[in-house]
Parts: sequence; C-alpha cells; structure tokens
Amino acid sequence: MLALRLEALGNHPEAFGADVTEEGPTVIGRLIGRSPSVTLGGFAGGRLVGMAGLAVSDRLKTRHKGHVWGFYVTPAFRGSGLSRALMDGVVAHARTLGLLGLTLTVTVGNQGARRLYAGYGFRSYGVEPAGLRVGTRLHDVEEMALSLADGQARETAIPDP
Repeated sequence: MLALRLEALGNHPEAFGADVTEEGPTVIGRLIGRSPSVTLGGFAGGRLVGMAGLAVSDRLKTRHKGHVWGFYVTPAFRGSGLSRALMDGVVAHARTLGLLGLTLTVTVGNQGARRLYAGYGFRSYGVEPAGLRVGTRLHDVEEMALSLADGQARETAIPDP
C-alpha cells in the first residue's frame, strides 16, 4: 500500500495535499483507517494498482458525512473501469454507513478525475485559490460534494438581499 501511495504522490504531486517526502511507514495506519473509515484497494494479478479512501469523522456533528481522499489508479489501469469500481465501493460503503453526503477536493485542471466525480453526481461548491503549493507553483483546488440524503430536512443559509 505504501508503494502505491508513494507512486501517487511522486507522479502527481499537484493532486494530493500530502508530499512524498512526508510519507513513510507510519502512513499505513492512516491508509488503513479506523472504522468506519476505510481505504479500498483495486488489484490486478494480486498487485495493488488503485486505491481510494473514505474518512468519516468521529465528531458528533460531522459524522453524518464522509470525505473521499487519496484516490489514485496507476496509469496502466486508467480507463479500465477500476476508477469506477473504486468509486462504486466508496459510495456503497458510505450508504451502508448511513452517511448523508460525501465531499472531496480535486485540483483545478484535473479533468479526468473531475469527470469521474461529476458522473457520480458530485457538484462543485467552491474553488480555493492557491489551495496547494508544489514547489513554487500554486494550484487552485475545487471543492465538490455529493448528497446521499433522500429528502433529509436541512437548514440552508439564505443570503440577505
């Protein structure tokens, strides 16, 4: 698992909040997660070639939603359906937990990932300018959310006219 994580961070540093120099064996505990959080793996010939994490807060007021993180498929398996299988697994696990929504971030310009997320119904709710800094280069980060709530009542702030 660590090898795939390091591949992801090394090949696409603009797509992840973590830096390859910060990761090491201790990251495995975070990757495995503590229930109900989970990291799913995609395998080919017994080799891990993709992964996606779902983090669920243990805080009372935010445990109704999850955050998709660490989504990565090695280049040789992109377009194979593995990304969709991983996202299917994340959404199914979230529904099993009774979560009402999912959030994620995607680097502006990462059209392949954005298309995948939008295809599942994730909608943009904002862009954080210069959300990531890789060396001297700044990258905007799009925040996206997917509602899993079927008719759940919620309060929404209405701006003053």
